[in-house]
Amino acid sequence: MSPTPSLRISIAVALLALSGAWNAGNVGPVASQLASEFDVSLAVVGALSGTLFFGANVIGLVFAAQIGEAVGLVKGLRYACLLVVAGNLIFALTPIFAGLAVGRILPGLGFALTTTVGIVWARHEGGVKLVGLFGASIQLGIAMSLLLGSVLFDMGVDWRVGFLISASLGAVAMAAIPGDAKSPPLPERRSSGFLSLAFRRVRVYRLSLLFLSIYGVPMILGAWMIEYLSSEGDVSKTVAGLASFLLFGLSAVMRMTGADLKARGWTHQVLCGSLGLAAAGLAAIAIDPMAGAAFLAAVLLAVGFGLPYATALTEAQDLYPEEPAEPLALMTLIALLLPIIVIPVIGHSISANAGDVAFGLLALFLLLATVANLKRSGYPLSD
Repeated sequence: MSPTPSLRISIAVALLALSGAWNAGNVGPVASQLASEFDVSLAVVGALSGTLFFGANVIGLVFAAQIGEAVGLVKGLRYACLLVVAGNLIFALTPIFAGLAVGRILPGLGFALTTTVGIVWARHEGGVKLVGLFGASIQLGIAMSLLLGSVLFDMGVDWRVGFLISASLGAVAMAAIPGDAKSPPLPERRSSGFLSLAFRRVRVYRLSLLFLSIYGVPMILGAWMIEYLSSEGDVSKTVAGLASFLLFGLSAVMRMTGADLKARGWTHQVLCGSLGLAAAGLAAIAIDPMAGAAFLAAVLLAVGFGLPYATALTEAQDLYPEEPAEPLALMTLIALLLPIIVIPVIGHSISANAGDVAFGLLALFLLLATVANLKRSGYPLSD
């Protein structure tokens, strides 16, 4: 039976996830201000916002499990918060563009550590429900950073204020970790040979499709859904932005709902099969990128991405009980590769008025991932 976490632990888990994910959305609203002040193109700002951050995230994921294993989960989370604080302070205070680059790399590394060891700590402290809270807080962090950044921009507030807020959130999250928090005991047998086992199991590849869907595809939509709806449909930027906010906000609720349903005994087939709703949502806006379809798609996407979340994370950890952070790191790393590669391709498709084709292909990918994951894959690789 899963342990019942204290309110303090629940708040700490939520703040850790929110403060880390906040950095995935805090550059976008001020991109034009950064381009103007540092005399660079929006393309360069885009590389700063996405390529450097997610690239650092990928590098961090390679070492996150080993760091958690070496120093313990709780200390690893404190290190993650320090990286977030330091990076955003540098970003806010630097007078040179190179400082901005450093200010994106450090939070990228910190977020990688948070998403890997944080999920393992959350499951240890509160089972699948706390994993659901962690995932919901990640979505809320992205949605709220986009919203607050846009509001501050429209109010004429200096862009540096937003990054001071980002640094403050990291500090608050670190302070929220109880001083007496303990990491779960390390296994007597140190982890070894995970990758060699993983590469030989087809179910690992099936599970990676699920992670690519619930992690990677939303990042792609966060980058291009507004532009696609406004350029190829009759949807204004404001309406498209509201539809995108609905997607991320509702998916936060669905992540928690999916965790609760899993705890209540809902089957793997139902929870992972719900990813098919996301495929239907993407197909809807690929066929007809209009306002009605946009909001319907946002709901279907949120449910389809959110309900399987807790199941996917626990399935990954169950692949390798000796060190559950290792499969989590691998799956998250694989999922991050999708937006790094596909975001430029989707952008080119939209500029060529072929966004409907690109979104249709994404819908087919989600359908394939749904069918591949109707069968459970989360049991020890040694079995």
